[in-house]
Amino acid sequence: MAFLIQVVTSFVSSLGFGIIVNAPRRVLIHCGVTGMVGWMVNWYLLLIGYNTYISVFAGSVAVSICAIMFARKLRMPTTVFNLPGIFPLVPGISAYQAIQSFVSAEYIRGVELLMKTFTISMTMAFAIVMIEVFYRLVMRILNGELNKKAS
Repeated sequence: MAFLIQVVTSFVSSLGFGIIVNAPRRVLIHCGVTGMVGWMVNWYLLLIGYNTYISVFAGSVAVSICAIMFARKLRMPTTVFNLPGIFPLVPGISAYQAIQSFVSAEYIRGVELLMKTFTISMTMAFAIVMIEVFYRLVMRILNGELNKKAS
């Protein structure tokens, strides 16, 4: 039952965020699937004992790969899928708890939570950029562009 709840809520949240950021109607289902895949990778890795950073990194990699696949298939920019897809992984609760700690004068806890939020966010960004760069490099190699420039 928990699996079904995770699948449905991650799909709906990504689809909903796709609506908010004005993704084209014809790609909204793909936005939902992208977010669902990323969240399920993250959730599964957390479930089997990996730490938050590794699971968020793997989930972000999954989001980026799905975004590239859907972007090629539907001839859209990857951002159309990356933005809603990454939404379920955003560390909103730790950001909220950090602000709450600062308001409650628990500054040490606030700084800890703020650093956690920041590092998770940077992990997500790094994963997306890494996959994009890797994909472009592979495509250049497959298209023979690197060999042509070396000659």
